[in-house]
Amino acid sequence: MTGVSLTDSLMERSALYEAFSLLFRYPDEEVFELLKGRVATLDGICLDAKGRRSLEAFRSVVGGIDYSGYRNEYSRLFTGAGLCRTNENDYERLSFSMTERLADVAGFYKAFGFEMAYGAGERPDFIGAQLEFVRMLLLKQAYAQERGWAERAEITDGAVSEFLESHIVGWVPMMCQILVKMALEGGVFSAAATALQDFISAEGTRITAASEPPPA
Repeated sequence: MTGVSLTDSLMERSALYEAFSLLFRYPDEEVFELLKGRVATLDGICLDAKGRRSLEAFRSVVGGIDYSGYRNEYSRLFTGAGLCRTNENDYERLSFSMTERLADVAGFYKAFGFEMAYGAGERPDFIGAQLEFVRMLLLKQAYAQERGWAERAEITDGAVSEFLESHIVGWVPMMCQILVKMALEGGVFSAAATALQDFISAEGTRITAASEPPPA
């Protein structure tokens, strides 16, 4: 990321989280247009070479889809009999009980004033909500960074890393692997799952690198 400012990187990561979160919202026409518009603006400045390649493939597919095809694929994957599970508790069964995990996620949301949409009908561990929450945190961090609020930026950065490590990087790649197998080959959800998996894997690497002590 040579030449890319921290704020620019935070804003691009936030935009990526927003785009991926839109994939899992109910696909009315407004959401569809938001998705197309957001994906078209992504440039991948915060990604490595692999991530940029998968993002470009995702962007290309999104640019060529129509609403009807998108809605039908969404319904087949997420509302049909053989649906792909999109809640953390469907994948992370050992580290916490379901109740403890939901309470931990809800605690993060409450601490930073994040509220799920009224009437969404989803649990706090729903992938769309979790990705949207990280997006909000990154925007907060970028805002604090730009204004020189070092303590606030550090607190938010820590929250991003903690939430990702506790509630994203352990299960989202597994869900993406399943989604690739279930989705239409060459379709938007197959391309999206590959791009999301690469992105979250890179986010995990980012956390690990940030936690390592500097060389002596």
